[in-house]
Amino acid sequence: MKITDRKITPWIHLAFWLLLGVVNLVLSNWFLDPQMNVWRPLINHAVMALMFYANAWLVNRYLEKKAYVPYFAWTNLMIWALVPVRFFINKFFLMPEGPEPPNLAKGLIFGALATGYGIVMLSTIYQLLVNRYAEERKALDSAKRQTEAELQFLRAQINPHFLFNTLNNIYSLAVVRSPKTADMVLKLSQLLRYVVYEHKEKKVPVEREVEHIRHFIELFQMRSEEPLNIKLEVDGDLSEVKIEPMILIPIVENCFKHCDFDTNRNAFVNIQLSVNDGVLTFKTFNSKNDADQQKDQVGGVGLENIRRRLELQHHKAFQFSTKTTKEVFGVFFTLNLSEKA
Repeated sequence: MKITDRKITPWIHLAFWLLLGVVNLVLSNWFLDPQMNVWRPLINHAVMALMFYANAWLVNRYLEKKAYVPYFAWTNLMIWALVPVRFFINKFFLMPEGPEPPNLAKGLIFGALATGYGIVMLSTIYQLLVNRYAEERKALDSAKRQTEAELQFLRAQINPHFLFNTLNNIYSLAVVRSPKTADMVLKLSQLLRYVVYEHKEKKVPVEREVEHIRHFIELFQMRSEEPLNIKLEVDGDLSEVKIEPMILIPIVENCFKHCDFDTNRNAFVNIQLSVNDGVLTFKTFNSKNDADQQKDQVGGVGLENIRRRLELQHHKAFQFSTKTTKEVFGVFFTLNLSEKA
C-alpha cells in the first residue's frame, strides 16, 4: 500500500508535540511535583499548538497573498491576546510557597512573549516550506502529465503512418490480383494486433519487437517476385530485455520506405540488433536514390518522432544519430538498459 504525504503528515506533527512535551517534562521535573509536571506541559502545549496552526492558516490567508499588514496585525494580536492565558498557566504551576519572588511577573510575561513569537516564526517557516513543496509537486505532476500527453500524441502518429504504408503494399498486389494478397492481409492483421494492443504497454520484450520486425520484412518481401537483399542480424541474449514498444519497428519501416528497391537492382537493407553489457545497439542501413522525391510527401512522421519519444522516456540514457552518403543512409541507436528512464 502506498503511503501518501497526507497520511503521514499528522503522525509527524503528533510526534513533534510529543517530543516537545517529553523535553518539557524532563526539564521541569527538577522543580515541580509529578502531578503538576503532567498538567503544565499539557495545557501549555495546547495553547502553543493553537498558535502554531492558527498562524499557519494566517500565512495561507494573508502572507502568501502578500497582504502583509493584515498578517502582522493578526499574528501580533494573537500573541498578545494569549499572553494573559500563558501568564496565568505558568504562574499557577510555578508559584512557590511563601512570598512571590521579585520580577516573577515580568519574567513570565517575557517568557510568554518570547515563546509566542518563536512559535509563530517556526509556524511561518514550516507553512512556507510546505507551500513551496506543494507547488513544486504540482509543477512536477503537471510536467509529467504534459510529457505523457506528448508521448501518447507521438505514438498515435505512428499507427496511421505504419498502416497507410502497409496498405499501399497490399494495394499494389491486389491491383495485379496476386495470390499473395490473402497472406499479406493475414500478416498485416498480426502486425496491427501488435500495434493496436501492445503499444499501450510501457515495456515489452525486445523479442516481441524482433518478431514483428520479421513479420514486417516478410510482408514487404511479398511485394516482389524476386528475393530482395534484406538482412536481419540479431546478437546477444534478448530474453530479459524490455524496451518501449514501437520504437524499433518505425525505424525499420523508415528504412524500407526510403530504400530504392523499385529502381535499383542492387538495393539492400541491413538491420543489426545486439545486446551486450547492458547496452542495446540497433543499426539500419539502406541504399537510396536521392533523385526519388516521393518520400514523406503525405503523412510521414519521420525519425524526429522517434528521437523525441526517446528524449521523453530515457533522457540521456540513449544515443540516436543518422548518417547519409550519396548512396547509403544509416540510423544508429544505442540504449543503456541499466539507467533508469
